[in-house]
Amino acid sequence: MNDAFDGQGRFSEWLRERSEPAWTEATRHRFVEELGSDALEDAVFERYLVQDYAFLELGARTTALAVAQAPSMDEMARLSQQLSVLTGSENDYFERAFAELGVSNEEWREPDPEPITRTFTDFMLRAAHEGGYEETLATTLAAEWVYLEWARHVADRGPERWYLEEWIEIHIVEGFEAYVAWLRGQLDAHGPALSARRQRRVAELFARTVDLEVAFFDMAYES
Repeated sequence: MNDAFDGQGRFSEWLRERSEPAWTEATRHRFVEELGSDALEDAVFERYLVQDYAFLELGARTTALAVAQAPSMDEMARLSQQLSVLTGSENDYFERAFAELGVSNEEWREPDPEPITRTFTDFMLRAAHEGGYEETLATTLAAEWVYLEWARHVADRGPERWYLEEWIEIHIVEGFEAYVAWLRGQLDAHGPALSARRQRRVAELFARTVDLEVAFFDMAYES
């Protein structure tokens, strides 16, 4: 990853293209395919969801850091809206899904983090603390866009178990699609003006996030 953005096309698309082949591995992962076809074992989904719940707080903290780094009140307001989603409606889904799966409050409220969960959490927080607005958005966009893309891939399959179907729906609702589009627009606007060194850094952070998404899906199958 030694080349900088050449100014052709969208900066966000340049980031996505440079994350291959991990992008395809994440958005077409075995976990995704089995979730969409209703073939995913409950034990696998439970393991994944317990660990993913830890990321709800991480997502909120990272978004809060982006609010502080935002260049204007408009960006601060938009990110604050997303912060309310992370701490509200999405949290409600986890509570209902864990109840359906028979996961005790202790198991999901105070989970024992898997190594990939620790690695992912440390990476995203470090990227946000050590970088600026664009670096924070790079990891945020990568994580959110991967989920939008895999959810779109399986959107028309309709698994019978409600907690699988709703997990897909959460990531293709209009509000989530609009948020990912907004994140892309922010990086499209700010990315080209970065120095070549920071463009490469942003690309590295984006690609590393996609790599970690693949590893996180892999973890769900490791008993």
